[in-house]
Amino acid sequence: MGKLPALDEFNRPKFAYDRVIHENCPRRAHFDAGRFAAAFGDEGHRKGWCLYKLGCKGPVTHAACATRHFNEIPGVWPIGVGTPCVGCTEKGVVWQMATFETVPIHLATPPETYPPIYSAAGRLQVGAAALVGAITGAVGGAAWVASQRFQSSAEAGVTRVAADIAYAEKLKGKPADKKED
Repeated sequence: MGKLPALDEFNRPKFAYDRVIHENCPRRAHFDAGRFAAAFGDEGHRKGWCLYKLGCKGPVTHAACATRHFNEIPGVWPIGVGTPCVGCTEKGVVWQMATFETVPIHLATPPETYPPIYSAAGRLQVGAAALVGAITGAVGGAAWVASQRFQSSAEAGVTRVAADIAYAEKLKGKPADKKED
């Protein structure tokens, strides 16, 4: 017969309860970068950012949900479907805390030196984009004009005189190329 698995201090099998969900969460990189969904359906929520500010209990919940999911079907667990972890495997969490209340973090958090996610600085406004486009067009047009070869005044004068003579000859009915004998 087989051997029973090692147990933790609450007599839970260690293979399933030895780590907190937060350690293996697919949204962990967003947590580390300081990207959090602020409301259900906002841009951060749609992009898969960390759900901590929506009340995710993953940082204090010991379970294997992030690696085993429900019935071992990939993506089928609260965070996988876009809802925060409620801490259902922890006695002091699931029925002791409000659903959207944040839990204290006891592990490394994103540095405060990261810039805020919703910074107003650095956005390109429509007017600025139009100005950049106008300047680019003017510079491009000037470069095109400078690359063209234009006739000098003397060349233009000779060409114009020759055209005037040809036109005058045409009006007289004589071809301009033939000389009189």
